[in-house]
Amino acid sequence: MDPLSFALIAFALVAGSMFLSGVLLLRWLPGLRRERLTAPIVDAAPDTILRWQTARAGWQRLVERLGRLAGPREGARLSNLRRRLAWAGHHDPRAVSVFMGVKVALVLALALAYPLSGLLTQRVVPNLLLYSVMLGAAGFFIPNLWLHRRAKARQEDVTNALPDVLDLLTVCVEGGMGFDAALARVAEQPESRKSAFHQELVRMIHEMRAGRPRQEALRALADRCGVQEVNAMVSVFIQTDRLGTSMGKTLRVHADSSRVERRHRAEARAYVAPLKMIFPTALFLMPAFMLVAMGPSLLKILAALNRAGH
Repeated sequence: MDPLSFALIAFALVAGSMFLSGVLLLRWLPGLRRERLTAPIVDAAPDTILRWQTARAGWQRLVERLGRLAGPREGARLSNLRRRLAWAGHHDPRAVSVFMGVKVALVLALALAYPLSGLLTQRVVPNLLLYSVMLGAAGFFIPNLWLHRRAKARQEDVTNALPDVLDLLTVCVEGGMGFDAALARVAEQPESRKSAFHQELVRMIHEMRAGRPRQEALRALADRCGVQEVNAMVSVFIQTDRLGTSMGKTLRVHADSSRVERRHRAEARAYVAPLKMIFPTALFLMPAFMLVAMGPSLLKILAALNRAGH
């Protein structure tokens, strides 16, 4: 191999490793998410969260019909699936049918993809039944993985937003506002419409204005969030309301403890970050460093070997 070819190959490897490292950082690093690189878009007239869209595309109606045929009709399985969809932020009554329809459509599409590929290429595909079953099983579990990741991300967003909400509630209540008015004031801030926890607070305020008791609305809020910190907050609010104690002192104590817990979570992530960086560093950066460090020496060795061969 001549020195020029070796240099081109080394440059290609370094550039490829750097590009792959950048792609993985943009995809997985929380501080470099895609939405932070784009300008925020403010909705001109957002719909209320207690109304559902009636206009749907043809494929949405087809998927919903498949979900009604294959999905659970009643029982604990239906309640569990509806709760998981609520944790992910899907409160539409048709969400269960659409989710089950997507699972059925993915199972059929992936199971038939392997035989159809053999028909299109006019070749006999080996292990037809085995690969079809494996692809169908993958199509069955992919929506569950997506739902789990979406619910986990939303619960993390709720947990991070909780201390700020408690601080604002404390300021409003200690300023002389009632608890319901303070909740409405905090939840209806225009700059916090994209926060998952504020959306749940807005839904709770609408339910209370529609006539639902405060304790039932608070419990429903905790069920929709699925976060232990929100459950503890709701229990404290209900207990304070029953005993008639000062809501301002309760909010201040709970806000302080929630803020301390958030700081502890941040410190724990900071401690684990160096361990998580070992694998990408060894996989992507070390080969580039080795090529840069050993490149000149290898070029000289190859040039000396070529001269000795001639």
